[in-house]
Amino acid sequence: MATNLFVYGTLLVPKIWNAVTGYHNPKSVRGNLAGHRIQRVKAGDFPAIVIDPDSNESVSGLVIKNISPNALERLDQYEDSFYERVAVQVDTDSGTVEANVYRVPLGLAGKILSEDPWTLEWFETEALDRYWKRLFA
Repeated sequence: MATNLFVYGTLLVPKIWNAVTGYHNPKSVRGNLAGHRIQRVKAGDFPAIVIDPDSNESVSGLVIKNISPNALERLDQYEDSFYERVAVQVDTDSGTVEANVYRVPLGLAGKILSEDPWTLEWFETEALDRYWKRLFA
């Protein structure tokens, strides 16, 4: 059975998505995940999100439609063990859709997340080359 997946970090970079999943040019829609915040992982170039129900923050990303079980298994292997994959409701231009997301459990957030923000622009400019070399070269 295929699953939707909300991606918000390194998987937004097409060459990383393709290398991890082998699923090129997936169908996707822009989305926002309300009640969550995004931060850099301590001593890392990559982000994580955590639920933050008391704030008005949201995380922008893509809902990738109909991920195959094989691609989802590869994604599970790519993501660090501290992430949990959970079902969430994502707001899109065409309405709310259910999707899985990888996030840090609230109880681990203080241990895992730094105070540093994470943006795709920062990652592509400052960290993508070293991240790629470390994981894929």
